[in-house]
Amino acid sequence: MTAGEYVHVRLPMYDWPEMRDATADLEAALQTALVDALGLTPSRILDWPEHLDLTEAWARPDVLLTQTCGYPLTHALSGKVRLLGAPHYAAPGCDGPRYCSQVVVRRDSPFEKLADLRGARAVFNNADSQSGMNALRHHVARLAEGKTFFSHVGASGGHRASLIAVAQGDADVAAIDAVCWDLACRVLPDLAIQLRPIDRTASVPGLPLITSLRFSDRQADLISETVVALFTAPETRRSRECLGIHGFSRLSVADYAPVLSMEREAAGLDYPVLA
Repeated sequence: MTAGEYVHVRLPMYDWPEMRDATADLEAALQTALVDALGLTPSRILDWPEHLDLTEAWARPDVLLTQTCGYPLTHALSGKVRLLGAPHYAAPGCDGPRYCSQVVVRRDSPFEKLADLRGARAVFNNADSQSGMNALRHHVARLAEGKTFFSHVGASGGHRASLIAVAQGDADVAAIDAVCWDLACRVLPDLAIQLRPIDRTASVPGLPLITSLRFSDRQADLISETVVALFTAPETRRSRECLGIHGFSRLSVADYAPVLSMEREAAGLDYPVLA
């Protein structure tokens, strides 16, 4: 990497195969608009480093625009990236830039409420996930009373994999990002019909868009202004409707304090680890 080089805009967090075309269209629109707004040289835009772990890729100093999760933002990426804000999603459980997780069980299971899940088998997507791990840990902490709540807890590697695990009977429950649950209902109906939500976790700011610390405050403002414009523009309507995006809010790191509060509250209830 040399000065003036940046990696291509990448929105990886809801980029399921069924969403790839819409995601790519929105990425391309953002890329073109940002190159113009910032006066960048198109030939010096590099391919997104798909070979890297996402946390490593997010922290690269040549990131132009990408999307991460609130938990890495407040932990592994703290002080390493510049926060811009969060998109507005149309999924149930989302409100402006905020979202929650749907607590999902198999449709034919006996579970009706959170307390029924004591002794059940839980699956989460990744240990650094707000929606899959932190939100669920916080949600059951009071019921757990400092003791093991689930009989087994395992990682699936992704929300889609967690949904499949519950549907196939390999797990009993998962906390699923509200946007992912909406995607499943829309594009994977044969999977979603095997499942049902029984509860929702607390709401927090949604998956944030970030950029490099190399940009000045003025440049960061230009990036934000570009995102705001593109996330309501007629020319991106088709891709945004497919992805469920209908707006964008600028946010500060302080707005993500609820992510840390969830972690602290669970620890304060002697439930520091999802178990």
